Amino acid sequence: MNLFHIQSTLQEVDWTASFLENNFIGIGWPATGDLEHESTEEWKAQLVQRYRIGKAELSDVLDTLHTFVYIMQDGDYVLINDDEWAYVGDLGDYFYDDSNGTGEEYICHRRGVTWLGRIPLAELNDKVLALVSHYSIIAKFEHPITQAQLEPWVSITSVATEGDNHSSVRVDEGTIQEALNVLKKALHSEEEDLRIRAAAAILQYVHEMNNS
Repeated sequence: MNLFHIQSTLQEVDWTASFLENNFIGIGWPATGDLEHESTEEWKAQLVQRYRIGKAELSDVLDTLHTFVYIMQDGDYVLINDDEWAYVGDLGDYFYDDSNGTGEEYICHRRGVTWLGRIPLAELNDKVLALVSHYSIIAKFEHPITQAQLEPWVSITSVATEGDNHSSVRVDEGTIQEALNVLKKALHSEEEDLRIRAAAAILQYVHEMNNS
């Protein structure tokens, strides 16, 4: 399993709320068509023809497309973030959706996501903070995923977006209890950082339950 971060502001439009509400992530260059059914040479031709992308930028764009379509896999984890939170999701398969059009205002290259939880940015460790701060549209976590220390947060928090319309992702009571039991055991870990994060996760859960 790998962990990725993907930018949720594309063409100066913030897609964070839409990604969370509609359970997907996506990237730009919608007019290229379904990338699973085209060769790399066809990708290049489409990018040059439709977007006038020069050689200097072309390599980076091809890397981004290749990562999104082929390197990311069903079951990997992905992070997006806003100014306060990082949101953790379980990735689904790539698909191309041009049902609304292929203009730059649309996201056609997509992957489904099951959102699992959210983490205050202030609680991210240095390695994950470096990941979400990376300039690339898609960045891969270059460490074992256990070093991201996401476990205390995944599956016990609900994802909600502000505004008139919002959605939340919740898990069943049995899973919540199992996660809480894991956190309780983590409270007695020899690693101080893990104890602190487990305690913070439990307090966060209690706070959200009291305010739900």
